[in-house]
Amino acid sequence: MPTKTYGQREPMENEAMEHTLETQARAIWPQEKPYLRKIFNRTGLRVLDVGCGTGEISSRIVKEFSPREVVGLDLAEVNLLRARERFDPARYPGLSFLQGDATEIQFEDNRFDVALCRHMLQAVSEPQKVIREMVRVVRPGGWLYFLAEDYGMLFFHPTMYDADEFFREFGGKAAQRSGSNLRHGRTMPSKLMELRCSEIEVNYLCIDTLRVDRKLLAQIFIHWREGFERWISEYSGQPLDDVRNRFNDIIECTLRPDGYAVWLIPSISARITEESKQIAAND
Repeated sequence: MPTKTYGQREPMENEAMEHTLETQARAIWPQEKPYLRKIFNRTGLRVLDVGCGTGEISSRIVKEFSPREVVGLDLAEVNLLRARERFDPARYPGLSFLQGDATEIQFEDNRFDVALCRHMLQAVSEPQKVIREMVRVVRPGGWLYFLAEDYGMLFFHPTMYDADEFFREFGGKAAQRSGSNLRHGRTMPSKLMELRCSEIEVNYLCIDTLRVDRKLLAQIFIHWREGFERWISEYSGQPLDDVRNRFNDIIECTLRPDGYAVWLIPSISARITEESKQIAAND
């Protein structure tokens, strides 16, 4: 059962999540990497990957940007075991994985130059707690980076069922009842403004059937079905077969030659100021 803070903990620890994160990275990384270069503008940075899952992006950061240190932090020990099995420190220097709660990060103030949080905030009920902890552990002048999912930014045509209704009513109701929120993405810029961060930048990664191989994009939605269909059914009150049929509908749309599917993902970066630190400390 989910906790109040981590409403999607059960599917996030599902075995299907490893395949989900790996497939998503293959589709997303080519578009995401140019925006990360702005942050990783020199070698030797100390990096915290909050909600690192199975370490897919932590490992890519090590290979691509040569940081001094990357610490992957995740609540689920099962995810960290998979990460440690896949990414040997001998091949990924400076990379380590620790169990920890993103709302109470165990590191001291100003420990890191960069803190990232990807594909996680939609799974928690109070994302501001995670954001403020990230502000605390990053030095003034350091960077925050988010992939802040928003499930009102998925579109499919043609479909048999109403895909908007599926994510709004089925997924949205399940999220509400479990203590999470599938529309945090649209709120993130305002949250960073409230913290008086500087250099706030929002870009939208366009993961669609024109830019990404159809089979790869469809595989993402197949993994979503495997990992989330029972959770959505349980917390939305909708029959499992109905949830599965809705997933199958968007998968078929993605695969058909005349179908169009798009997943827009807000890619958000911001720089921490002294005022940001004060606001986070006093909250």
